Amino acid sequence: MKLENLLKIMGCRIWVAVVLCILATACSEDDIFTDNTIVVPPTESEEQNTDTLLIPDENLRLYLCSQLGVDVLTHENLATVTTLSLRSRNYSTLAGISQLENLDSLIIDNNLGHAFIDFPEEIADMKHLSYLKASGVFRGKLPASLSGFTYFSVGDSRLEGDIPAHLIDVTAEGVTLHIGRSRFSGLPVDIWRKVCADAETYQLAPSLAPQASGYFLTLYDPDSLNNNRYRADGEVEFYQEHRAGKGINMFILCDGFDRSCNAVNGVAEKVMKFSVEQLFAIEPMCSLRDYFDIYLIYAESPEKGMTYSSDGKTNDHEVKTKFDTHQPNLSDRYYLCDTPGILDYIAENTGISPQGGVVLLIAHNLIHGGSAGMEYVADRTSFSVSTVEPKFAKTLWHESVGHSIGWLADEYVERGNTDMIPADTRNWNEWNYNRYDYCRNVAFTDDPTKVWWADFIGDERYADENIGVYEGGIYWAQGVWRPTENSIMRTYDRDQKFSAPCRAIIYKEVMSRALGEEFVYDYETFVKFDMKERYYPLSE
Repeated sequence: MKLENLLKIMGCRIWVAVVLCILATACSEDDIFTDNTIVVPPTESEEQNTDTLLIPDENLRLYLCSQLGVDVLTHENLATVTTLSLRSRNYSTLAGISQLENLDSLIIDNNLGHAFIDFPEEIADMKHLSYLKASGVFRGKLPASLSGFTYFSVGDSRLEGDIPAHLIDVTAEGVTLHIGRSRFSGLPVDIWRKVCADAETYQLAPSLAPQASGYFLTLYDPDSLNNNRYRADGEVEFYQEHRAGKGINMFILCDGFDRSCNAVNGVAEKVMKFSVEQLFAIEPMCSLRDYFDIYLIYAESPEKGMTYSSDGKTNDHEVKTKFDTHQPNLSDRYYLCDTPGILDYIAENTGISPQGGVVLLIAHNLIHGGSAGMEYVADRTSFSVSTVEPKFAKTLWHESVGHSIGWLADEYVERGNTDMIPADTRNWNEWNYNRYDYCRNVAFTDDPTKVWWADFIGDERYADENIGVYEGGIYWAQGVWRPTENSIMRTYDRDQKFSAPCRAIIYKEVMSRALGEEFVYDYETFVKFDMKERYYPLSE
């Protein structure tokens, strides 16, 4: 190429560069060009569609627009929404729900056309959302970081997997959690312990279980998942030695806890040790703890969970367990198990006869229930079953302390029963109660001078307990009387404890076993034990 042609080409390119520089300088105030990338301003029609990016579902978008009285959704107007109730509408997704950054209450009901939609993970980032009611709506899994809710109802759904450890915010009060009839499989054992230990604060709805057919909710321990040390079947841990009296043997073991649950410091160990602390967290047991020798026995079941039936005919969920513990009917709280086999298992692995001792079996089922083997009253061998339900502590108090240690009768009336106790039932009960000296918290007379707790009636030191004769007990509305309006033997309501007459009966039973014949019950001695620093003789 000739030199003069090359110079001409270079000259043209220089002029083009100069022209581009001039154009760039002239347009710099509008900042259209940046790093050689052309930015095209949005058209008017595209501005109208920005709400599509915020809320992708058309029906949800239109509903929000109608509620806000706007044509276009923006970050600003969405931020004004604090409560949202979506009823009888067709939503395919809740993507973008976090754009309602100040939302504190969300209700979804009767979602037509899309019965199950993906649970939006972005809910975990909504700092103000504390109330969620959306039964029969979601599918998928819950985010691991969920927390801060005071009401969380997502039951009857296709949600699955483990319940997030932080779902139940331990700083919140009055948490209501409804996840029943879904597909959840695991609840962290430490969360379970926090809820059960503070039943007065955490009124956790008993709707954790059962889950949908084919699914079962059990306890798990994230901390022991990688633990390769396990308790052997039948291994015994001596948890406490008595410090007073001759010692009363207490044996605690589990059913429906497989090898994974028996990891060292795992689910079974945490549940059993927690049960001990809860047993002795209520009076008079708290003041009687020194009289017990406590043994933990690690029993390994082939499978994890518990068999139960909804109709009493076929099993909704069937599991092979060590002692064949099961709930024959979901509407019946009673649990059945191989009681003789359990007593033999205890003797075989501890070398100690359980006769005259206390046996507590913990069933791996979050469905409410329990039972006490009153058939062993003749030799005072206490036997009870309690499930790991949210009201676990109160179940322990009612079944293990009330029935199996104190041999107390139920003080409640069966729902719908308004009848007088039949004469033959009354006579049979009265004969047995006198024969074995038990169920002294009910009487078949309303004469305040003839009931077993007559000493308490009119005692000014117990005026705040309103002790008297109240009709209704052992499932019958009439012809049976109890000492107080309410107690843990009558209801699971908040703040219920053992009445003073019941505390006296439990005290008498424990002291008789611990001291033998040298113990002689005396009312005033009990009152001094019961009232402690508040005690004063009536003569004063």
